Amino acid sequence: MNYSDTVILVYAKAPVVGQVNTRLIPDIGESLATKLQHDLIHQRLTSLTQLALCDVVLMCAPDEKHEVFLQCKKSYPISLFPQRGDNLGERMLNGMRHFLKHYKYCIIVGTDAPALDGDKIMQAIDVLHNDASVVFVPAEDGGYVLVGMNTSHACLFEGIDWGSEKVMQQSRNKLTKNNISFVELEDCWDIDCLSDYQRYMKQLIRKQDITK
Repeated sequence: MNYSDTVILVYAKAPVVGQVNTRLIPDIGESLATKLQHDLIHQRLTSLTQLALCDVVLMCAPDEKHEVFLQCKKSYPISLFPQRGDNLGERMLNGMRHFLKHYKYCIIVGTDAPALDGDKIMQAIDVLHNDASVVFVPAEDGGYVLVGMNTSHACLFEGIDWGSEKVMQQSRNKLTKNNISFVELEDCWDIDCLSDYQRYMKQLIRKQDITK
């Protein structure tokens, strides 16, 4: 492990039928949407724990008692922690505040950005270690798939239109207004709609072909 002063928080919803990837359900059905969530959680944890860059915490919603989360704790060198808050901003801020009491740097990622690879995450950690206050990996759709910081800047988690194409620009505006330095790395795609899902499936097939 290279960065004992850093933690990565992986925010994930339990793969409960009908409650995950709801935008995709009309196109691929509840069963595939649920399987997708299960697979994405395992892919993110596999990638991060193989990199062994720093400590990894699975931030669980609605809590850490779901069987998939408990199995993850057995399968990977991670910790479980419940998400707390009434919306995504509160849940991220509360996680950031808690873990920055124990680590110098904290990075938040989700599970729905398969293009967010180890190189990009290493870049983000290096940026924080080179004195940037905040680092982002923007998403192609106007959100972001990674945010990291050394101080829990509450302004970044309040008054944001979560789930919209405005998230990244609203975040930039808040940082600029508050004179907080930040770095943006190259953007990447995440899975929000049918075309994203199809892109993901093509990526999986290519990886399987390479490993044959």
